[in-house]
This record gives sequence, structure tokens and C-alpha cells, in this order.
Amino acid sequence: MRLRTTMSTLLLGAALLGTLSAPASVFAAAYTVQPNDSLWSIATRFNTTIAALKATNGLKSDMLLDGQQLQVPSPSYQTTYSVKAGDTMWIIANRLGVPLSKLLAANTQLANPNNIWPGLTINVPKKPAAHLNGVFPLKKGTYSPFSNTFADTRTYATDGSTVRSHEGVDIMAPEGTPIYSAMSGTVVQAGWLELGGWRLTIRVDDSTEFYYAHMSRYAPGIVKGSVVTAGQLIGYVGSTGYGPEGTSGMFDPHLHFGIYTRSPYTAIDPFLNLKWWELG
Repeated sequence: MRLRTTMSTLLLGAALLGTLSAPASVFAAAYTVQPNDSLWSIATRFNTTIAALKATNGLKSDMLLDGQQLQVPSPSYQTTYSVKAGDTMWIIANRLGVPLSKLLAANTQLANPNNIWPGLTINVPKKPAAHLNGVFPLKKGTYSPFSNTFADTRTYATDGSTVRSHEGVDIMAPEGTPIYSAMSGTVVQAGWLELGGWRLTIRVDDSTEFYYAHMSRYAPGIVKGSVVTAGQLIGYVGSTGYGPEGTSGMFDPHLHFGIYTRSPYTAIDPFLNLKWWELG
């Protein structure tokens, strides 16, 4: 057997994206570790987190063995529902308070959503606490499957410390992929930031700001003070940051997306919002 550790850095983890299939649409109770697997790649494939995989399986380290059996936890962004007699997808959506379009989008494994039967298990997307009407910041088909990287360990820090907590979710996409504003708002910060490279902070309401980082460039006319609308082009994916102005290529291109509350200024997990918006 071959012993491996998880590729926890963004640069090494991104190299595995080409080996991944589309994320699973339903809960997988068990998974057998394959050659070249890591906790990162398994978490990405099944839309869960490294921390959840370790907790579910009682793992004390990131090491895996080929052939090892893992229990895969349910995705954190959805629950399940057992169909009852007389149910239709429309009835279920209304009963659970979920838009029918999102319920259908969460169940693409159904050959015919008009043909469901008692006992069938379907996926139910979880609602975010706020900002339900946002749009996903990248167009469908332009980015790779992503997992929740909020609160992961990062080793680059401006103050010289060796570790810090990741304050957003990373979505891998090719250099130059268009980025769109998730909600309407006002650009309150633009320009270079050592950790974020070319970044934008957009205030979407009195208490919340959205953060877009590592851009290669901004869309024309996007500057501090600009008023933007939901779905408006604001910039392009890049690999900038982790150094003085102009630094790029320290990691693979991706969009770092974060949500911050303003009082106190605190990062909150944006993953549930992203998965809700991704359903369209």
C-alpha cells in the first residue's frame, strides 16, 4: 500500500481537479480510497469538507491508504426528504418553502421529476440565512467543482505568522474567466491588497459586504464608488496576491469569495449561499 498525506495547499490541491468527476448529487454512504486520492479531492468530489471527513471517520491525521474505506457525510448544503403518497415536486417545494426551480436543480439524478413515488429519497437544498436572491459569481461551465474551504489553514500571512484561517471559499477557474457581482451594491474597496491581490469589496446592504479576490483585472468602469447590479461583470479570474503589487502566479487561478458582517467586521461562511445561488 502507498501512504499519502492530504495536499492541503491551494497550489497542490488544484492539480487534482482534472482527475475529479462531477460532484455527487446524492449521499454516498461509503467510499473506497483510490490511487492519487486525498482528503481534499474526496471532499471536493462529494461536496463536503476535509474537517467533516476527518470527524466522520475518526481520522487523526491527513494520511490515506489506497483501498481504505471512508464514510462520506451528507453534503452540508442540503438535506433529504422521503417522498410520501400524493406528493409531487410542486407540493414538496411548497411544503418545505423551497422554490420549485431550485428543488428540481438539486435533483438532476431524477430521470423524470414528474414521476416520483412513496419512499423515494430526494435532495432538498438548505436555505442561507440571508441574501437568497443572489446570483452565482461565475457562469455555469466556466469553473471547477468546489468544496467548502472556509476556515481551512493557509500558510501565507502578512504579519509573518506561519498559519492563518481562510476567510472565504475558493472556486477554481481558468485565468481570465469573467466574474459577476452576486448582488447589487456599491464598491467600497478596490485596488491591491497583499493577501487578495486585485480585489473588490462590494457593500450589498447596511450590514454586509461581499469580497472578490485574486482578480487578473477589473471590468471597465469598476472603481471605488461604483454602483453595480446583480449579475454585472466586475472583473476576471486571476492569480494575483501573496506579495507586493503586481505579484501573480503564486497559486493556480481562482476566485476567492468572502462574506463579511460589518459590526463587528467578521468573516462568515459563504458556502451555503454559493451552493444556493449555483442552483440558479
